[in-house]
Amino acid sequence: LQARPMTALPEPVEWEPPAPLPEGLPPVDTFDPVMLPVCLKGWLEDIAERMQVPLDYLAAGAMIVISSLVGRKLGIYPKKRDDWIVVPNLWGMIVGRSALLKSPALAEVMKPLGRLIADAQEAHKEELAGYEIKAMVAEVEAKALKKNIEQLASQAAKTGDRSKLMQAAKAGGSEAPESPTLRRYKTEDATVEKIGDLLIENPKGILNHRDELSGWFRSLDKQGREGDRAFYLESWNGTGRFDVDRIGRGSIHIPALCLSILGGIQPGPLSSYVYQAVQGEQGADGLLQRFQLTVWPDPPMTWHNVDRYPDTEAKNRVYEVFKKFDGL
Repeated sequence: LQARPMTALPEPVEWEPPAPLPEGLPPVDTFDPVMLPVCLKGWLEDIAERMQVPLDYLAAGAMIVISSLVGRKLGIYPKKRDDWIVVPNLWGMIVGRSALLKSPALAEVMKPLGRLIADAQEAHKEELAGYEIKAMVAEVEAKALKKNIEQLASQAAKTGDRSKLMQAAKAGGSEAPESPTLRRYKTEDATVEKIGDLLIENPKGILNHRDELSGWFRSLDKQGREGDRAFYLESWNGTGRFDVDRIGRGSIHIPALCLSILGGIQPGPLSSYVYQAVQGEQGADGLLQRFQLTVWPDPPMTWHNVDRYPDTEAKNRVYEVFKKFDGL
Protein backbone atom coordinates (compact mmCIF):
# COMPACT_ATOMS: atom_id res chain seq x y z
CA LEU A 1 0.00 0.00 0.00
CA GLN A 2 1.18 3.49 -0.80
CA ALA A 3 1.03 5.90 2.14
CA ARG A 4 -0.53 9.30 1.57
CA PRO A 5 1.25 12.37 2.89
CA MET A 6 -0.45 13.95 5.96
CA THR A 7 -1.95 17.38 5.46
CA ALA A 8 -1.02 20.10 7.89
CA LEU A 9 -3.62 20.88 10.56
CA PRO A 10 -5.04 24.43 10.56
CA GLU A 11 -3.73 26.81 13.08
CA PRO A 12 -5.95 26.86 16.19
CA VAL A 13 -8.20 29.90 16.43
CA GLU A 14 -7.98 31.68 19.70
CA TRP A 15 -11.29 32.09 21.53
CA GLU A 16 -12.32 35.53 22.60
CA PRO A 17 -12.77 36.09 26.32
CA PRO A 18 -16.28 34.92 27.30
CA ALA A 19 -18.82 37.66 27.82
CA PRO A 20 -20.26 37.72 31.33
CA LEU A 21 -23.83 36.54 31.73
CA PRO A 22 -26.31 39.29 32.59
CA GLU A 23 -27.07 39.59 36.24
CA GLY A 24 -30.63 39.53 37.54
CA LEU A 25 -33.78 39.78 35.48
CA PRO A 26 -34.79 42.32 32.85
CA PRO A 27 -36.77 45.25 34.25
CA VAL A 28 -40.55 45.02 34.33
CA ASP A 29 -42.66 47.80 32.87
CA THR A 30 -44.25 49.95 35.54
CA PHE A 31 -47.97 49.41 35.98
CA ASP A 32 -49.91 52.29 34.48
CA PRO A 33 -52.80 53.38 36.77
CA VAL A 34 -54.74 54.43 33.66
CA MET A 35 -55.48 50.73 33.15
CA LEU A 36 -57.55 50.67 36.35
CA PRO A 37 -61.32 51.18 36.34
CA VAL A 38 -62.16 54.64 37.64
CA CYS A 39 -64.18 53.24 40.54
CA LEU A 40 -61.14 51.30 41.83
CA LYS A 41 -58.31 53.67 40.97
CA GLY A 42 -58.33 55.98 44.02
CA TRP A 43 -58.85 53.09 46.44
CA LEU A 44 -55.99 50.97 45.08
CA GLU A 45 -53.57 53.86 44.72
CA ASP A 46 -54.24 54.86 48.32
CA ILE A 47 -53.48 51.32 49.54
CA ALA A 48 -50.33 51.08 47.41
CA GLU A 49 -48.95 54.35 48.79
CA ARG A 50 -49.75 53.61 52.41
CA MET A 51 -48.36 50.04 52.27
CA GLN A 52 -45.53 50.81 49.84
CA VAL A 53 -46.39 47.77 47.72
CA PRO A 54 -46.51 47.47 43.91
CA LEU A 55 -49.81 48.54 42.44
CA ASP A 56 -49.69 45.37 40.31
CA TYR A 57 -50.45 43.20 43.35
CA LEU A 58 -53.52 45.18 44.28
CA ALA A 59 -54.87 45.57 40.75
CA ALA A 60 -54.64 41.86 39.92
CA GLY A 61 -56.10 40.82 43.27
CA ALA A 62 -59.04 43.23 43.04
CA MET A 63 -60.01 42.06 39.54
CA ILE A 64 -59.95 38.39 40.61
CA VAL A 65 -62.18 39.11 43.60
CA ILE A 66 -64.62 41.04 41.41
CA SER A 67 -64.69 38.23 38.86
CA SER A 68 -65.67 35.82 41.66
CA LEU A 69 -68.64 38.08 42.48
CA VAL A 70 -69.76 38.18 38.87
CA GLY A 71 -69.27 34.44 38.40
CA ARG A 72 -71.87 32.86 36.14
CA LYS A 73 -74.27 35.81 36.31
CA LEU A 74 -72.94 37.26 33.08
CA GLY A 75 -71.67 35.78 29.85
CA ILE A 76 -70.15 37.11 26.65
CA TYR A 77 -70.89 35.82 23.14
CA PRO A 78 -67.65 36.52 21.23
CA LYS A 79 -69.38 35.68 17.92
CA LYS A 80 -72.56 37.23 16.61
CA ARG A 81 -74.31 34.05 15.48
CA ASP A 82 -72.44 31.27 17.30
CA ASP A 83 -73.68 29.87 20.64
CA TRP A 84 -70.14 29.92 22.12
CA ILE A 85 -70.35 31.77 25.44
CA VAL A 86 -67.54 32.92 27.75
CA VAL A 87 -68.01 33.44 31.49
CA PRO A 88 -65.74 36.23 32.85
CA ASN A 89 -64.11 33.96 35.42
CA LEU A 90 -60.48 34.78 36.29
CA TRP A 91 -57.55 33.10 38.02
CA GLY A 92 -54.59 35.10 39.23
CA MET A 93 -51.37 34.94 41.21
CA ILE A 94 -48.95 37.54 42.51
CA VAL A 95 -45.28 36.60 42.37
CA GLY A 96 -42.51 37.92 44.59
CA ARG A 97 -39.91 36.85 47.09
CA SER A 98 -40.81 36.70 50.76
CA ALA A 99 -41.23 39.89 52.83
CA LEU A 100 -42.67 41.87 49.90
CA LEU A 101 -46.10 42.04 51.60
CA LYS A 102 -47.91 39.82 49.12
CA SER A 103 -50.32 38.44 51.70
CA PRO A 104 -51.13 41.82 53.31
CA ALA A 105 -51.75 43.29 49.86
CA LEU A 106 -54.29 40.57 49.03
CA ALA A 107 -55.86 40.96 52.46
CA GLU A 108 -56.50 44.64 51.72
CA VAL A 109 -58.27 44.07 48.40
CA MET A 110 -60.41 41.37 50.02
CA LYS A 111 -61.73 43.67 52.76
CA PRO A 112 -64.85 44.69 50.76
CA LEU A 113 -65.51 40.98 50.24
CA GLY A 114 -65.16 40.52 54.00
CA ARG A 115 -67.92 43.09 54.55
CA LEU A 116 -70.17 41.16 52.17
CA ILE A 117 -69.40 37.97 54.10
CA ALA A 118 -70.31 39.66 57.39
CA ASP A 119 -73.56 40.95 55.89
CA ALA A 120 -74.42 37.48 54.59
CA GLN A 121 -73.77 35.88 57.97
CA GLU A 122 -75.99 38.44 59.70
CA ALA A 123 -78.77 37.89 57.18
CA HIS A 124 -78.42 34.12 57.59
CA LYS A 125 -78.84 34.43 61.37
CA GLU A 126 -82.14 36.27 60.87
CA GLU A 127 -83.33 33.74 58.29
CA LEU A 128 -82.32 30.88 60.58
CA ALA A 129 -84.31 32.36 63.49
CA GLY A 130 -87.40 32.63 61.28
CA TYR A 131 -86.84 29.09 59.98
CA GLU A 132 -86.67 27.66 63.51
CA ILE A 133 -90.00 29.27 64.43
CA LYS A 134 -91.68 27.97 61.25
CA ALA A 135 -90.18 24.51 61.81
CA MET A 136 -91.56 24.43 65.37
CA VAL A 137 -95.03 25.45 64.14
CA ALA A 138 -94.94 22.81 61.41
CA GLU A 139 -93.87 20.17 63.95
CA VAL A 140 -96.71 21.08 66.34
CA GLU A 141 -99.23 21.02 63.49
CA ALA A 142 -97.91 17.67 62.31
CA LYS A 143 -98.31 16.17 65.79
CA ALA A 144 -101.82 17.60 66.13
CA LEU A 145 -102.76 16.24 62.69
CA LYS A 146 -101.37 12.83 63.53
CA LYS A 147 -103.36 12.72 66.78
CA ASN A 148 -106.52 13.85 65.01
CA ILE A 149 -106.12 11.22 62.29
CA GLU A 150 -105.59 8.52 64.91
CA GLN A 151 -108.82 9.54 66.67
CA LEU A 152 -110.77 9.65 63.39
CA ALA A 153 -109.35 6.27 62.40
CA SER A 154 -110.57 4.82 65.71
CA GLN A 155 -114.05 6.27 65.16
CA ALA A 156 -114.14 5.03 61.57
CA ALA A 157 -113.29 1.53 62.75
CA LYS A 158 -116.33 1.60 65.05
CA THR A 159 -118.85 3.36 62.81
CA GLY A 160 -117.56 2.40 59.39
CA ASP A 161 -117.77 6.06 58.26
CA ARG A 162 -114.41 6.97 56.76
CA SER A 163 -115.38 10.34 55.21
CA LYS A 164 -114.03 12.52 58.03
CA LEU A 165 -110.83 10.47 58.10
CA MET A 166 -110.33 10.92 54.35
CA GLN A 167 -110.96 14.69 54.60
CA ALA A 168 -108.41 15.07 57.38
CA ALA A 169 -105.85 13.04 55.46
CA LYS A 170 -106.36 15.11 52.29
CA ALA A 171 -106.16 18.41 54.18
CA GLY A 172 -102.83 17.48 55.64
CA GLY A 173 -100.70 19.99 57.52
CA SER A 174 -98.33 22.77 56.60
CA GLU A 175 -95.18 21.65 54.83
CA ALA A 176 -91.91 21.73 56.73
CA PRO A 177 -89.97 24.87 55.77
CA GLU A 178 -86.73 24.58 53.84
CA SER A 179 -83.60 25.34 55.84
CA PRO A 180 -81.91 28.57 54.65
CA THR A 181 -78.44 28.31 53.12
CA LEU A 182 -75.58 30.63 53.95
CA ARG A 183 -74.30 32.61 50.97
CA ARG A 184 -70.63 31.67 50.64
CA TYR A 185 -68.16 33.91 48.86
CA LYS A 186 -64.84 32.14 49.36
CA THR A 187 -63.02 29.16 50.75
CA GLU A 188 -59.35 28.85 51.69
CA ASP A 189 -58.56 25.20 52.40
CA ALA A 190 -61.08 22.66 51.17
CA THR A 191 -61.12 19.38 49.30
CA VAL A 192 -62.75 19.24 45.89
CA GLU A 193 -65.60 17.24 47.42
CA LYS A 194 -66.33 20.01 49.92
CA ILE A 195 -65.96 22.69 47.24
CA GLY A 196 -68.51 20.72 45.24
CA ASP A 197 -70.96 20.90 48.17
CA LEU A 198 -70.39 24.67 48.41
CA LEU A 199 -70.98 25.14 44.69
CA ILE A 200 -74.24 23.18 44.83
CA GLU A 201 -75.50 25.73 47.38
CA ASN A 202 -73.79 28.65 45.59
CA PRO A 203 -74.16 27.97 41.85
CA LYS A 204 -73.07 31.49 40.85
CA GLY A 205 -69.47 30.66 41.84
CA ILE A 206 -67.07 31.28 44.72
CA LEU A 207 -63.44 32.29 45.26
CA ASN A 208 -60.72 29.84 46.28
CA HIS A 209 -58.15 31.99 48.09
CA ARG A 210 -54.79 30.35 48.83
CA ASP A 211 -52.22 32.40 50.68
CA GLU A 212 -49.42 30.17 49.34
CA LEU A 213 -50.19 28.67 45.95
CA SER A 214 -47.09 26.47 46.10
CA GLY A 215 -48.79 24.33 48.76
CA TRP A 216 -51.89 24.09 46.57
CA PHE A 217 -49.81 22.95 43.59
CA ARG A 218 -48.13 20.30 45.75
CA SER A 219 -51.48 19.01 46.98
CA LEU A 220 -52.52 18.32 43.38
CA ASP A 221 -49.53 16.00 42.99
CA LYS A 222 -50.34 13.84 46.02
CA GLN A 223 -51.22 10.20 45.50
CA GLY A 224 -54.94 9.64 45.47
CA ARG A 225 -55.75 13.22 44.40
CA GLU A 226 -55.22 12.71 40.68
CA GLY A 227 -58.79 13.71 39.89
CA ASP A 228 -58.44 17.09 41.59
CA ARG A 229 -56.58 18.59 38.64
CA ALA A 230 -59.42 17.72 36.27
CA PHE A 231 -61.89 19.32 38.68
CA TYR A 232 -59.96 22.59 38.83
CA LEU A 233 -59.28 22.60 35.09
CA GLU A 234 -62.99 22.39 34.33
CA SER A 235 -63.92 24.92 37.01
CA TRP A 236 -62.01 27.64 35.14
CA ASN A 237 -64.46 27.72 32.22
CA GLY A 238 -67.43 28.47 34.45
CA THR A 239 -69.89 26.97 31.95
CA GLY A 240 -69.81 23.27 32.73
CA ARG A 241 -71.07 20.80 35.29
CA PHE A 242 -69.23 18.09 37.20
CA ASP A 243 -70.08 14.72 38.74
CA VAL A 244 -68.11 13.30 41.67
CA ASP A 245 -68.57 9.60 42.48
CA ARG A 246 -67.07 8.15 45.66
CA ILE A 247 -67.80 4.85 47.39
CA GLY A 248 -68.02 6.48 50.81
CA ARG A 249 -69.82 9.71 49.85
CA GLY A 250 -71.89 8.40 46.99
CA SER A 251 -72.53 10.55 43.91
CA ILE A 252 -72.53 14.35 43.89
CA HIS A 253 -73.88 16.27 40.90
CA ILE A 254 -72.60 19.84 40.57
CA PRO A 255 -74.85 21.55 38.02
CA ALA A 256 -72.77 24.74 37.85
CA LEU A 257 -68.98 24.57 38.20
CA CYS A 258 -67.34 28.00 38.47
CA LEU A 259 -64.36 28.67 40.72
CA SER A 260 -62.04 31.68 40.85
CA ILE A 261 -58.54 31.17 42.27
CA LEU A 262 -56.24 33.79 43.82
CA GLY A 263 -52.99 33.52 45.74
CA GLY A 264 -49.33 34.37 46.04
CA ILE A 265 -46.20 32.42 45.18
CA GLN A 266 -42.43 32.88 45.33
CA PRO A 267 -40.26 32.86 42.20
CA GLY A 268 -38.42 29.63 43.11
CA PRO A 269 -41.40 27.27 43.26
CA LEU A 270 -43.02 29.00 40.30
CA SER A 271 -39.97 28.46 38.09
CA SER A 272 -40.10 24.70 38.65
CA TYR A 273 -43.78 24.57 37.69
CA VAL A 274 -43.12 26.66 34.57
CA TYR A 275 -40.26 24.33 33.59
CA GLN A 276 -42.52 21.27 33.92
CA ALA A 277 -45.23 22.95 31.86
CA VAL A 278 -42.99 23.95 28.95
CA GLN A 279 -41.13 20.61 28.92
CA GLY A 280 -44.33 18.63 28.50
CA GLU A 281 -44.09 17.00 31.93
CA GLN A 282 -46.80 16.55 34.55
CA GLY A 283 -47.69 20.23 34.66
CA ALA A 284 -48.33 20.49 30.90
CA ASP A 285 -52.10 20.12 31.20
CA GLY A 286 -52.92 23.82 30.95
CA LEU A 287 -53.45 24.41 34.67
CA LEU A 288 -50.67 26.98 34.96
CA GLN A 289 -51.76 28.74 31.77
CA ARG A 290 -55.18 29.39 33.28
CA PHE A 291 -53.74 32.02 35.62
CA GLN A 292 -54.49 34.88 33.22
CA LEU A 293 -53.65 37.66 35.69
CA THR A 294 -50.15 36.77 36.86
CA VAL A 295 -48.00 39.71 37.94
CA TRP A 296 -44.32 39.71 38.94
CA PRO A 297 -43.33 43.35 39.42
CA ASP A 298 -39.91 44.61 40.40
CA PRO A 299 -39.63 45.28 44.13
CA PRO A 300 -39.78 48.96 45.10
CA MET A 301 -36.38 50.67 44.92
CA THR A 302 -37.29 53.13 47.68
CA TRP A 303 -39.44 53.01 50.77
CA HIS A 304 -41.24 55.81 52.56
CA ASN A 305 -43.01 55.64 55.88
CA VAL A 306 -46.56 56.76 55.05
CA ASP A 307 -48.71 57.07 58.15
CA ARG A 308 -52.19 58.40 57.40
CA TYR A 309 -55.81 57.41 57.62
CA PRO A 310 -57.18 55.31 54.76
CA ASP A 311 -59.36 57.00 52.18
CA THR A 312 -62.72 56.11 53.75
CA GLU A 313 -64.75 57.64 50.94
CA ALA A 314 -62.93 55.54 48.34
CA LYS A 315 -63.35 52.39 50.48
CA ASN A 316 -67.09 52.93 50.85
CA ARG A 317 -67.47 53.65 47.15
CA VAL A 318 -65.70 50.39 46.28
CA TYR A 319 -67.88 48.49 48.75
CA GLU A 320 -70.97 49.77 46.93
CA VAL A 321 -69.42 48.55 43.67
CA PHE A 322 -68.87 45.11 45.19
CA LYS A 323 -72.47 45.08 46.46
CA LYS A 324 -73.74 45.94 43.00
CA PHE A 325 -71.81 43.06 41.41
CA ASP A 326 -73.01 40.73 44.16
CA GLY A 327 -76.63 41.74 43.60
CA LEU A 328 -76.68 41.30 39.82
